[in-house]
Amino acid sequence: MCGIAGILNLNGYSSGVLKPLMRMSRKMWSRGPDDEGFLIVANNGDVDSLSENSRCREELKLKTCEDYEERNTLLGFAHRRLSIIDISCNGHQPFSTDNRRYWIVFNGEIYNFKQIKKDLLSLGYTFKTNSDTEVLIKSYQQWKENCLDYFNGDFAFAIWDNKEKYLFCARDRLGIKPFYYVLINNQFIFASDIKTIISSGLYQPQVNPEGLYFAMAFGIAPRPITAFKNIFSLEQGSYLKIYPDAKMIKNRYWSIPVGISDKRLSLHDSVDMLDEALHQSIQLRLNADVEVGTFMSGGIDSTTISAIASRYHSGIKAFTLTFKEKFHDYDEIEQAKASAKINPLEHIIFEVDQDKILSNIYEYIYGYEEPFYHLAVNSVLAKRVSEENIKVVLNGLGGDELFAGYSYYSYAQWWTFINRIPSNLKKLLPYAGKKGKRVYQAATAKTADRLHTILFQHIHDEQLKNLFTAPELMDINTADRIHKLYAQDIDFENPVEAMSYMDIMNYIGNHHVHRVDQFTMAHSIEGRFPFLDHKLIETAFKIPSQWKLYHGEKKYVLRQVAKKYIHSSSLEMKKRGFGLPLEHWMKGTLSTLVKSKIESLMRRSIVSPE
Repeated sequence: MCGIAGILNLNGYSSGVLKPLMRMSRKMWSRGPDDEGFLIVANNGDVDSLSENSRCREELKLKTCEDYEERNTLLGFAHRRLSIIDISCNGHQPFSTDNRRYWIVFNGEIYNFKQIKKDLLSLGYTFKTNSDTEVLIKSYQQWKENCLDYFNGDFAFAIWDNKEKYLFCARDRLGIKPFYYVLINNQFIFASDIKTIISSGLYQPQVNPEGLYFAMAFGIAPRPITAFKNIFSLEQGSYLKIYPDAKMIKNRYWSIPVGISDKRLSLHDSVDMLDEALHQSIQLRLNADVEVGTFMSGGIDSTTISAIASRYHSGIKAFTLTFKEKFHDYDEIEQAKASAKINPLEHIIFEVDQDKILSNIYEYIYGYEEPFYHLAVNSVLAKRVSEENIKVVLNGLGGDELFAGYSYYSYAQWWTFINRIPSNLKKLLPYAGKKGKRVYQAATAKTADRLHTILFQHIHDEQLKNLFTAPELMDINTADRIHKLYAQDIDFENPVEAMSYMDIMNYIGNHHVHRVDQFTMAHSIEGRFPFLDHKLIETAFKIPSQWKLYHGEKKYVLRQVAKKYIHSSSLEMKKRGFGLPLEHWMKGTLSTLVKSKIESLMRRSIVSPE
């Protein structure tokens, strides 16, 4: 888990890149406080590996940045390292193949790297480190872009081919590790977050009206769109090649496997299959050369992950957040305690002081980078975990999205019924007030993925068009736009499958993984997500929807797995989610701040003061 950044000069443009890269490296310090490295490639192909504050500088005989005299430059990399696997200097980045043709900066983990290493050894490759970085770059050396099919992991990386002169960039299947880029002024600039791109000084931030519109609709702009003009996110499960003449090739190498459910699977078979896949995923994600912990809210997903992890890693530390006094309604502490008693884990509970949370509000805003409607519970958790010197935590993210855990999945059967009604009769449906309009929109949604968008959208188009002034936003139909972005030409088996697919694409892949990454990395913590293992996802989509939403009971098949490992109280309680009492604070402690920010926003030309 690290921070990566790079600059490729295009169309013969030549400029110094080291100083911008040094600024970018400083900005992403928390992503990798353990080590730092730079790579500079001159137009003639000469390569220099540099450092500023690397602990490995003398051991690896790296030049210092101060001693380096920059020539005509083609490419530069910067890397910040959070040491998780092979924590020695052998894993220092940027890292090269033995012949120094390929150079890589890599953020993430390849969980099955040991098996891939065996395959490469059988092909005659030799290794000088125990790192997954070396396995990754030699996999690329052997299989080029097809290497992505071999990886089970969370990753974002860039590889420079110093012979063929191109940059290869890739992102994991679910987009767990971030990769942002901008193509501007004959430079391709990329980084692990937007603030790092801005820190280069080569890009001046401007608002992207469409991105801001969608950020208000969903809490974050649907990727690849961002709220910043000209900054894009590389799509999940995709790679791109870019050449110095600015030619760019982008391809998707993996997609969520819709239409593969096996109707012959019984509930018993489905439970066994899911149980096995979950065990395999957790085992892989316990692989580290540092201590691994878990987040355990007390709900089904994270508590099941923690319980199974404790079977392989007895005494694993499981962290639960609780609120003081009257805010206990926001947590699941009693359920977490009950499950902790029946599993071999070390349960660490910590209370949240609301005053301390609110004192960090600007830190949260800075972390979000784009507008969001809540505060950062992940930051509170990650900060406490870092105080225990834990670098890796397992997280229960994904259970609701894969197994129909949200209330709107109950609309699936309703929509199927309504969809059979002739369109002229649908006009008789209630249309009064905001709720009535939403019901009508949902009932008349042309496809199940559009139904998801209508139900998931926090602020709807009619309200958003009153909020904004930009003319280009007035014709947006969000349901159609998101359909075109994510679901065009996809034939879903049923509405439950469609909604699960859209949850992964427009909720998990945009909001969730981004928020968790931003706030765990702000405290130098790596988050790992067993439910988001791509093989487990493929297993989940094989399970018939009837076992996910069974007689109205959500997450039914997962509950059958969970009850083997966790206390019945976690299974019986009403779903709460894990949040912060924001509405209470906005009416009290934060009321003055909220008022002043709204007044400030009214003076921005992009929104209507009314």
